[in-house]
Amino acid sequence: MEEHALKRAYPRIRSGQGFSYGGSQNWFPDENMRLCGCGIVACADVLLYLSGRGELTREEYLRYVDALRRYFPLIPRRGIDGLRLALGMNILLRRRRLPYRARWCASGQRLWQRIEEMLSGDLPAVISIGPNFPRFWGAETLPLYRRTEEGVYQEAERTKAHFLTVTGLDNQWLRVSTWGRMLYIERRAYERYMRSPSIALLSNLLYLEHQ
Repeated sequence: MEEHALKRAYPRIRSGQGFSYGGSQNWFPDENMRLCGCGIVACADVLLYLSGRGELTREEYLRYVDALRRYFPLIPRRGIDGLRLALGMNILLRRRRLPYRARWCASGQRLWQRIEEMLSGDLPAVISIGPNFPRFWGAETLPLYRRTEEGVYQEAERTKAHFLTVTGLDNQWLRVSTWGRMLYIERRAYERYMRSPSIALLSNLLYLEHQ
């Protein structure tokens, strides 16, 4: 990897002797953030990257995200959807005088092209692994993989109804930041999941375009 990747180091958060790869919703004392705060964390990491802040302590990171939370109102135990994520992101982009506009893309046909455009422009790409639809109570999930030093991909997690951030892309794999870890998603598996058990409106991209 990667044919398309960010040019600079992704934000890392220092805790104890180690560093994370981006932030994690699991660090927050607020139960609603732990359950549903993945979209806020993903947007916070993008804003940190755009501002050039590459390294923070965990305490600094928690304060940073807490200051953003009022722009991304969470429905208890349900979180936030892509449209409201884009709305909050646009408010923050304007306030910070960053020359981008965010929109939630509903067309799955150009998904990879848009992600490639963002990464080539040095922009992290927030995507969602949507809920099952129309059976929101469904239990089908998408696997996420870790990559060993030998280059072998091993399943590490499974998830649904989750936002994460793409930092690299090739013809087979997406490299992502989620839960403070570097993990990978197989492109074909994501495409299948987007068609069923989810839909493109719910499994899609927060697209940033230059203004």
